[in-house]
Amino acid sequence: MYLFFVTMIGLLFVGCQKEIEVDIPDYQDKIVIEGSIENGQPAMVIVSNSVPYFSTIDLDMLLNEVFIKDAVVTVTSSTGETEQLTFAYTEESPIYFAYMGQNIIGEPGKSYALRVEYGGKVYTSQTSIVQPVALDSVWLAFIDENDTMPTSRILLSDNAETQDYYQFRIKIHGKDLTDRLWVTSMPVAFDDATFNGKTVNYEILRANPSSLFMPTMTDEEEADFYRITYRPGDTIYIKTSMLDYSGYRFWSTISNELSFGQNPFMTPAPIISNINGDNAMGVWCGYASTIDTLYYQTRQRGGRKR
Repeated sequence: MYLFFVTMIGLLFVGCQKEIEVDIPDYQDKIVIEGSIENGQPAMVIVSNSVPYFSTIDLDMLLNEVFIKDAVVTVTSSTGETEQLTFAYTEESPIYFAYMGQNIIGEPGKSYALRVEYGGKVYTSQTSIVQPVALDSVWLAFIDENDTMPTSRILLSDNAETQDYYQFRIKIHGKDLTDRLWVTSMPVAFDDATFNGKTVNYEILRANPSSLFMPTMTDEEEADFYRITYRPGDTIYIKTSMLDYSGYRFWSTISNELSFGQNPFMTPAPIISNINGDNAMGVWCGYASTIDTLYYQTRQRGGRKR
């Protein structure tokens, strides 16, 4: 009888399901600007149109509907240098095209103003390149003596006198995997609020790279593409970047969206842009960077390479 009543109650709930209608908010077209300038590097800026959430995105759509190729993009340094960027092909851009600079090279201690003119409107932003920070050490971290797929760890001494904002990125050059672009770690950016002035031992994990331009992959190729551990023969580059506050604020809200955006029980957090102008979003960010290199040649525990 107990089983009978449980079954009847279950059928009752199934029979009481109700269809609901969800009103999706109207799509609002925005201009998206993502730009960067790094110590030792020229400025790079991508200008594009936003697309509706359920759009099918491919290369043809990007080239003909998304990319904005006729904007006027200008960068001015705090020492008075001004340069108009040129739209060009570059391997450094996630989408292979960007507005690129040549003459103004990023320097720590300088600030840079961005101005984008398009469609009769002007969009502006400001960023700075702070002082870069060198890691104390970086090494391959094995779980035990039988582990052959390590991750990477760093030792970092934070400056107690400054409020610091960090971002870590990784490139792998190996037998079966060569990253064209830097892949961020998770979280994408963080501050030193919990370790100000201390020395921390921190694991750097490669986040999922974009597969937008990747051809159809086999299961084995996909597992290698999305891996967070290293294989013998890999050369691993770890880039430590210091951000100013506005760049950190943008990337930290992006990180929150990536971490919690798929959770239906979480309220989406707004992404805080530092682009000024009507219906604009994105980021103009200065990076003060250093690069460390790891070589995974054999299974030898404890080897460190700077």
